Amino acid sequence: MQIPGYTLKSKLGQGGMASVFLAVQNSLDREVAIKVMDPRMADDPAFCERFLKEGRIAARVSHHPDIVTIFDIGQAAGFYYMAMEYLPGPNLKDLLKDGPYRGDTLAVIRQIAGALGMAHAEGFVHRDVKPANILFKSDGSAALSDFGIAKSVSNETQLTAVGFAVGTPEYMSPEQAMGQSLDHRSDIYSLGVMFYEMLTGEKPYLGQDPFSTALKHINDPLPVLPVEQGDYQPLLDGMLAKDPAARFPDAAALIAAVDQLRETQTRTQELIANPPRRNKSGLFVMLAGLVMLAVGAAAAWWWQPAAAPTAAPAPVVHKNLTEEERARVTRLLMVADAHRGMGRLTEPPGSNALETYEMVLSIDPANNQARQALEEIRQETD
Repeated sequence: MQIPGYTLKSKLGQGGMASVFLAVQNSLDREVAIKVMDPRMADDPAFCERFLKEGRIAARVSHHPDIVTIFDIGQAAGFYYMAMEYLPGPNLKDLLKDGPYRGDTLAVIRQIAGALGMAHAEGFVHRDVKPANILFKSDGSAALSDFGIAKSVSNETQLTAVGFAVGTPEYMSPEQAMGQSLDHRSDIYSLGVMFYEMLTGEKPYLGQDPFSTALKHINDPLPVLPVEQGDYQPLLDGMLAKDPAARFPDAAALIAAVDQLRETQTRTQELIANPPRRNKSGLFVMLAGLVMLAVGAAAAWWWQPAAAPTAAPAPVVHKNLTEEERARVTRLLMVADAHRGMGRLTEPPGSNALETYEMVLSIDPANNQARQALEEIRQETD
C-alpha cells in the first residue's frame, strides 16, 4: 500500500471498516496516524461517503484542543485515507479493563464535554461517545476521536435507514436505541454512561445481547452509585435521564455543573482536613449565654401561674461524631444541596434532597443545616 507523501511504518489497530497505521508525513518529518478504509468497502458509495464525511466533520472541529486533529483526507490508488494526530498512549477503554478509572474522572468528563460542545455548535451529533474513542495526549488531557457516524442535525440526508439504530449499544441513549431522531442531548447521555463506568468499572446497562442491552437503556431505572460516591449522583442523573428534556440542556450546562461539584469537593476536603475549632473565650461566652437563658426561663416559670401540662417536643440528641461520620455528613449535605439546586426536592425516589437531608439527621440528629432545609422543603411542597 502506497500513499503519496507518507511512509507507513506499522499497523496500530483494525476496526470493522478501517485499519490504522503509524506513518511518517514526509514533508514535515512527523509521525501521524493514518486511517485507511478497507479496500473491500471502496465499491460501496455509502461507506466511501461516510468515511470522507468523518474526515470533513473532524477537520471542521479539530481546532478544539480536546478533539483529535485531522491533517489530511484523500484517495490514492483505490485507498481512502485520513491522516491525523498520532496519540501513542492507551485509550480509555484500555484503562478501564482493570476497573474504575484511576485518574481525574471529572477532568476527563469536562474535557470531552467541551469537545462535544464544539461539535454541537457546528451542528453535529457524534453518536458514538465511548471509552474506545477517548484518547490521551502527552500532557494527560483527553481527546475525542472517531466522527465516523456523526450526523448533522440540520441535514436530512440519511446514510442509514430510518428506525435503524447506529452506534454502540452499551452507550446508546434511549432515543438512539429506538432509532429516533437525535440531538446533542444524546451525546450527553452517552457521556453519562461512560462517566458511570469510569466511577465503578462497570457498565450501567448490559444485557445478554445488543438488543436486550438497548432495551435496558430504554426501560431500566437510573443506576445508583455506591454511598461513598453519592456526591456524583446528581451529576450522573442529569446526564442519564431517560427523557432528553430532563438532561443537562447542553454541554455548557454540564461543564458548569462539573465545575460546581469540583469546587464543592475542594471545600469539603478542606473542611475535613481543617475542621473549625472554637476558642476558649468563645466557648465561655456561649456557656454564659446558656446559663443566663436557663436562669431567665426559671424566673419566668416562678412568677407565672401553673399551666396545664403540654406534650414536650422530642429532645434533640447531640452526638459526638467520629471523623468518618463527620466526613459522611459533609458529603451528604453537599449531595442534598446539589439535589435542591436542581429542583429535585422529593423526586425521584432514592435520589432527592428530602431523603438525603433525612440521611444526614439519621447520623447527626442535631444538624441545624439539615433540619432547617427539611422544614423549608416541607413548606415548599405542602
